Amino acid sequence: MLVLLTMVLLSLCVAYVTFYQEGTQIQELSTSSKPGEIAYLEGTVVSERFTNTGDHLLIDVEHGSDTTKVFVSRDKGAKEIASVITENSKVRVTGEVQEYQGELEIVVQDANGIEML
Repeated sequence: MLVLLTMVLLSLCVAYVTFYQEGTQIQELSTSSKPGEIAYLEGTVVSERFTNTGDHLLIDVEHGSDTTKVFVSRDKGAKEIASVITENSKVRVTGEVQEYQGELEIVVQDANGIEML
C-alpha cells in the first residue's frame, strides 16, 4: 500500500512539473521556439501595413539584431492595433509562434497581444 501511494505521488509530481509549469510560462521568442508555442518579444516597430486582400495587419518588429514578422488577423484586432502603433513604437508582442515561408513569426490572438512600452 505504501509503495503504491509513493508511486502515485511521484507520478503527480512528474505530471505537475511537465505540464503545469511549462503551460504557464511564456518564453521569449528565440531560434529554438517551435510552431504552436506561445512566445513574446519586445522591440521597435520597423514597419506596419495591411495586406492587399483581407485587411490583415503585418508588422515588422526589430528586437536585438533580428526582425520578426507579426501577423494580426482583421477579426483579431488589426484595425484597433494599427490605430495605436506607428513606426518606431516600442512594443511587447505575445502570440502563437508559426512558420511562414520558412521563417518564424508571431500570430497575435487578440488586440491585447500587443502592448505599448
